[in-house]
Amino acid sequence: MLNLSIIIPVKNEALNLKACLHSIQEANAADHLSYEVLVIDNGSDDDTVKIAEEYNTTVHLVPDATVAGLRNFGAEKARGEILAFIDADCTVEQNWFESLTPYLTDDTVKVFGNPPGIPKKPTWVQECWYQVRRKGSTDTPLVPVEWLESMNLFVRRDAFNAANGFDVTLVTCEDYDLCVRLKKNSDIVCDARIQAIHHGEAQTVKRFYEKERWRGVSNIEGFRQHDFSFAELPSILFPLVQILAIIVTGMALILTIFGFFSLWWCLLLVILWQAPLLLMAYRKSHPDNRFRHTSGIWALINVYMTARGQSLFMGAAWQ
Repeated sequence: MLNLSIIIPVKNEALNLKACLHSIQEANAADHLSYEVLVIDNGSDDDTVKIAEEYNTTVHLVPDATVAGLRNFGAEKARGEILAFIDADCTVEQNWFESLTPYLTDDTVKVFGNPPGIPKKPTWVQECWYQVRRKGSTDTPLVPVEWLESMNLFVRRDAFNAANGFDVTLVTCEDYDLCVRLKKNSDIVCDARIQAIHHGEAQTVKRFYEKERWRGVSNIEGFRQHDFSFAELPSILFPLVQILAIIVTGMALILTIFGFFSLWWCLLLVILWQAPLLLMAYRKSHPDNRFRHTSGIWALINVYMTARGQSLFMGAAWQ
């Protein structure tokens, strides 16, 4: 059996897939590691399939499936002991295979990976939000986590099958949902040495808002699908509180303008609302760039909570 099956779901990813496959091809080989690459195409009408074939990958055509369905199909066809999930708009670092070496001989760790990094010249949005997404560091490369994104995620086949794979009914948040079920039987380890780069990370506030609003649509459905977890409550409650705070503060401001409410009380409401978010931003910011990161993260947390709050109402309306 092969050590590793790299599964890449795609649809019209010609612009990204070549760089992704090239980075895998050029990564340093590791001792005792053998791998295959499976590209699962969702009905592309560009050169995606042609590019995949040029890199000698195994291509499967699976039209009209969710991204969860594409990954599950890849897992069914894979021959590797470890299933590696990565997206087409990601590239792997030179030592990617070498960083996997400890897991080839130690099968006690069933689920591992690392949130992908950002390009070398990121926008402030990418730079600041990475401080929120990142887990672990060079000082503490191995840390237990609640979940990992599916853009640089490794799952042993037995654990993946025991969890019944990704939930194909979810449009988004399928990776979080899978990790909730995986964690019932396996620890999830973030290994900061396993480096990949996500080139599709939102570059602007507008795009960031749009992506988070879209990602949050499946939150309610995902919450219903797996067992209740207190760890998941903040992802539901915080966005709802954010929307409520916007409404209450807006009403207080209107009442203040018309003289029915004190300006000081209005300012107090804003402070009570924003102080916890500012503290959260400070704790997430990098010590070497505390002011820039804190202010940027603070702004993005507000955008994130607002987008996720809106998507919760959208998701509830669509159920």
